[in-house]
Amino acid sequence: MGDEEDFIMEEFEWALKDPTEEKLRQLGEVVSIITGKLVEAFGQLEKRLDDIEGQVSQLGSRIDSLSSKIASGAVAASPSAAADAAPAMASAPIPKAPSPKPAGGGGMSMMGELKALLAARRAKADSGTDSG
Repeated sequence: MGDEEDFIMEEFEWALKDPTEEKLRQLGEVVSIITGKLVEAFGQLEKRLDDIEGQVSQLGSRIDSLSSKIASGAVAASPSAAADAAPAMASAPIPKAPSPKPAGGGGMSMMGELKALLAARRAKADSGTDSG
C-alpha cells in the first residue's frame, strides 16, 4: 500500500503547494468522501460485531442449557439422551469472524478508490487551468 499512500500524499502536496480555491474545494470533497467511506465501514464492522456477539450469546445459552441438563442428571439418566446430546454439541455452529471485504462491495480498495478520485480531480483541475 506504500505506493498508493505516496500517491495520495503527492496529490495533497500538489494541491497545497499552489492552493487555489478550486483545489482546496476539491480536497475538501475528497476528505468528505473519505470520511463517508470510513463511517460506512465502521457501521459495517459494528453490525458484524453485533452479529458475532449474538451468535456467541446463543452458543453460551446452549452450553448453559446442556450443563444444567447434565447437572440435573437428565442426560446421565438416559443413555439415548447422552448419545443424542453428543452429536448435537458436535454439530452446533461455531461463529467465525467474517472475512474482510473490500469497501463498497467492489473489487477496488478504499485506497484504490481514493487514488482514482484524486487522479481524476487533478486531471480536471489541470485541464481547467490550461483552458482558462
